[in-house]
Amino acid sequence: MTEHEENLRDLAAMFAMCGLLTKQGAYDRIAPHAFEIADQFMEARKPVEEVGIVAIKKRKKSELP
Repeated sequence: MTEHEENLRDLAAMFAMCGLLTKQGAYDRIAPHAFEIADQFMEARKPVEEVGIVAIKKRKKSELP
C-alpha cells in the first residue's frame, strides 16, 4: 500500500469512526470497526475491468487505418 493509499484509508476510517460514534451503543470496538469500513472503501475504489460493449473505446481519427 502506498503512502497515499494509507492516508486515504486513515481518512476513510476517521469518517467511519465519526459515524459510528453518532450511533448509540457502538462504543465497543470502534477503531476496529472503522478500519473494517475503511478497508471495504479501499476495496470498492479498485478499478473493475470492463467487459462487453462498455469496454469498447472510441478511437481518434488519427488512430483509424
